[in-house]
Amino acid sequence: MRAGIVAIVTAVALASSAAVVAIAATGANGLPAYTNGYQTWPKLNRKPFTTCGPPCAHSGVKNVYASKRKVGRRFPNGTVVVKTIVKPGTRFVGQFAVMRKVNGRWRYVEYERSSRSARFTVLARGQLCQSCHQQARADDYVFTR
Repeated sequence: MRAGIVAIVTAVALASSAAVVAIAATGANGLPAYTNGYQTWPKLNRKPFTTCGPPCAHSGVKNVYASKRKVGRRFPNGTVVVKTIVKPGTRFVGQFAVMRKVNGRWRYVEYERSSRSARFTVLARGQLCQSCHQQARADDYVFTR
């Protein structure tokens, strides 16, 4: 009986630890921890750009950063690509698009916020993003202008 109680207490403790780790994986601003420090990563565009093809999911002034450089024509597994978007009429990053390469495939999540001090929340993810990024297939699905 005592062994059963110890097992239950241990399971609850482990579950609680996992929950804390999951919460800690998101920063105070609502963005995933794996995007921390993106401002120090190599920028993929020489200067900010505003153009995008129709339909344009990211209107505004954009910069694109990558955690790793391409190897040949592709980014290696583990690469994180961040696109910051300053929406028209604002002076802060209001949209934040993230691509993360896992097992040879990109995973997409786009975040938004309403003010400089607001937390980012998920706007879009997955197939919605992939359907547009097909246009950049020749560049490993990454838009840089």
